Amino acid sequence: MPPALAIALEIYTWIGLGAAVVLGIMALIAWVADGSWVPVRAVVTATPVGPVVRWFDEGGILGEAPLPPGASVHDEEVELWARLGRHDTVRVSRTSPFVRSLARLTAGFAALALIGLVVSVVLLFLEG
Repeated sequence: MPPALAIALEIYTWIGLGAAVVLGIMALIAWVADGSWVPVRAVVTATPVGPVVRWFDEGGILGEAPLPPGASVHDEEVELWARLGRHDTVRVSRTSPFVRSLARLTAGFAALALIGLVVSVVLLFLEG
């Protein structure tokens, strides 16, 4: 194996591994800080300020929040995720886009490290 290729594969492996570890820790911290979200079926109501959604939580308390962008309304009802313990916050998906993007970046860098390692080992064995 040419030395330049060996060095490049080694660099890709270590950069991928290091970035995956750092981003993975950041994703874990962001996921924990994001809190718990529970699914709710909310009713959309038109107000002078704009559309709002109202729902009842597990304790029977009424929650109200502005309709989040991207919510698809079916028969004046919408499936949303409400923050546990709060009655003024909803979103369209269970996890935040920031946490999802960190997790995807972590997976991408881990794949880079794995590909660099596998190619390096395969070329090492092929060389004899």
